[in-house]
This record gives sequence, structure tokens and C-alpha cells, in this order.
Amino acid sequence: MNTETIRNILRKHSLKVTPIRVQVLNVLLDSRVALSHADITERLDGEHVDKVTLYRTLNHFCEKNIIHKVANEERNWLYAIHIDDETHPEPDHAHAHFICDDCERIYCFPLTREAGSSVQTVKQGFLVTNQEIRLHGLCPSCQ
Repeated sequence: MNTETIRNILRKHSLKVTPIRVQVLNVLLDSRVALSHADITERLDGEHVDKVTLYRTLNHFCEKNIIHKVANEERNWLYAIHIDDETHPEPDHAHAHFICDDCERIYCFPLTREAGSSVQTVKQGFLVTNQEIRLHGLCPSCQ
């Protein structure tokens, strides 16, 4: 992705533009699946990145709603970006997670809802603030 576009995304979210943030955001924008910390490190083209710096970068991106994290079947965090028109993060995008039972990749699937159809309460006294929908099956590569 264009470096200037990535810089604009960071600025839009009031984040300082640093080389590591640009590189990490580029990796996440280029991926169609959720990535682990190790996956991101591997994709940084041999750049030595301090583990703590990478975790802090990912946490800042989560706090700013540029990315979200999802736990895989082993309860490790994977990180993915919300995409709108293939180039820009969309922070409030409702989606489900598709987990391939063979390769274990996690894909974000958009959800469509009718107006007013989101769940507000489950049982009296409970308020839903976040929903997670997990779908299991085989991705196109594993079929």
C-alpha cells in the first residue's frame, strides 16, 4: 500500500507516524486473514522489531479502533484490520470471524443487519456491549 496513505491513516487517528507503525499497518492492510504477533514479525521483511514495541504498536492500533483482535482456538491473539473499499480502516464495521477447520486461518466476514436488529439485552439485567460471531468450515484453499 502507498506509504502516504498509511501515514494519513495514522494522522487521522491522532497517532504519531513512526517507521514501525507504518510497517505494521502495511502488513495488516496487505493481509486478508488475522495475523499473530509472530506472523506480523515474520512479514516485516527481516526488520528487527522489539517484541514489546510491536505489542505496544498493536495495542495502540486497537485503542484507536484501527484494528481489532480475536482469539484463535489456542486462545492466542490474532490481529486484523477493518477494510472499507479495500484501502481504508473502517472501525465500526460489524463482522463475523470465519475459522478454517483445516488451516486454522481466521477471516473477517462483513455482516449485514436490518435497522434496529442488533441484540441489546440477552436477559433482564444484562447489557450486551460487544458481540462475536464465529463461523467454522473450510476456506477456499482447503476445500
